[in-house]
Amino acid sequence: MAQTHLPLEVELIYETMPCNALRVAQEPKGTSPHSCAYFRDWGSYHTFDYIIDGPQPQPGFAQKVKYMGRAPLAPEALSGCRKAPILGVGINPNLPGWYKNKRGALNPWFDDFRQYAHYFRYRSTDKLILKGQAYTNAGGGDADTPFSNFELNIPKDANGNRVVEAELDTQTFYRDYGGLLRDLATQMGWANARLSVGEDLAYMNMVACPSARWTTKPLAGDPGAPPMKPAQRDGIVHECFRKRRFFLRQLVQSLPRVLIVISQATTDVFVGEMKGRFTKGNPQVGEPVGDLLERDIRLGYGTLPDGTELEAKVIFTPHFTGNQAAFAQVRPKVLAQLVSAAQQGILQFNPGTRHLLRSRGACVFCPMLEVGPCDYEAELEPLSLQPAFLAAGASPAQFQKEKLTQLDLLKQMEPDLRAPVADVWGAADERVDL
Repeated sequence: MAQTHLPLEVELIYETMPCNALRVAQEPKGTSPHSCAYFRDWGSYHTFDYIIDGPQPQPGFAQKVKYMGRAPLAPEALSGCRKAPILGVGINPNLPGWYKNKRGALNPWFDDFRQYAHYFRYRSTDKLILKGQAYTNAGGGDADTPFSNFELNIPKDANGNRVVEAELDTQTFYRDYGGLLRDLATQMGWANARLSVGEDLAYMNMVACPSARWTTKPLAGDPGAPPMKPAQRDGIVHECFRKRRFFLRQLVQSLPRVLIVISQATTDVFVGEMKGRFTKGNPQVGEPVGDLLERDIRLGYGTLPDGTELEAKVIFTPHFTGNQAAFAQVRPKVLAQLVSAAQQGILQFNPGTRHLLRSRGACVFCPMLEVGPCDYEAELEPLSLQPAFLAAGASPAQFQKEKLTQLDLLKQMEPDLRAPVADVWGAADERVDL
């Protein structure tokens, strides 16, 4: 794809947010539905927007928001700091509102790129939800399903806004990330650490659009869940992962020092797509994550212009919540791998920020998109052969030099685009044991 002159981390926001709508709503008439239209088969969900225009004036997201009605969901960008040194990796985002006990879940609906950027920069362990008596009072109940036209009965205020006071709905999966960070700090003796999801650990998926499950097979116990057709799966992977490369482009901008790959399904896909890029540990498709946890595995990002070889430690684990029993058994080993990364200096603690030291590479995401100031500017070291620069005073030439270095890394680690999608993703999308 042709590249713009925008910094890579900013360019990705402008490309990711409208992607599914473009593929679905604006494809020329008379053609077969685009493969990515599959995600619309999961129905529509309750959405919210911020009351004020533009991004929020502070980190986090407001609980007092505008209810916007039902809508299909937008693709998701990386959640957290773009230079967080740990990255959690899944196949595609989850969909809480699919399940009956989460039907009041509120999903972001933004018509402002800066709001979209702000939300995914600061989303950590919580999402928004209307539940309990508030949900019941708004008419919520059995009529509220992903395939209904039901909207919550939220009256308009004097400004014409349907304002709701939502609750923070802590996601167990993200909370478990936080538990690992706290235990890492304890074992390393970082007494004043403030390690947290979103700041020290970001999370992203190999495919950007959400569904309740990634599968080509009907799900036992959930007959309403629409499986993909194999051709849809192939088209989605080609469009999102291989052609637009949202995940890979973000990866070479973020350059996390540690990757936590979640679930056996994601492991099989990740190992298959990154074949030939592992510099240590030699993981193989189909190897149980329990076996992989016994080894020190590294993924090579490539070589910088100054000759520096960049790599990340890769930790494979069962799904925290989808396979709780398996994860409970191996959690001590996952933590031991994180502790080992800290002991080896792969992860480093900065007493000044009380967070982990950022990964190498420049980043202007927060200032340029008006998300807020960057708390880590003093740590950021460009990949390109040039002095450190700040968003406020940098020239287009400085941005472009850094981006070209990132794209060179992308070229070095790009997977084999000729490999049939089914050969790499075929087993994972039928796996039901996570």
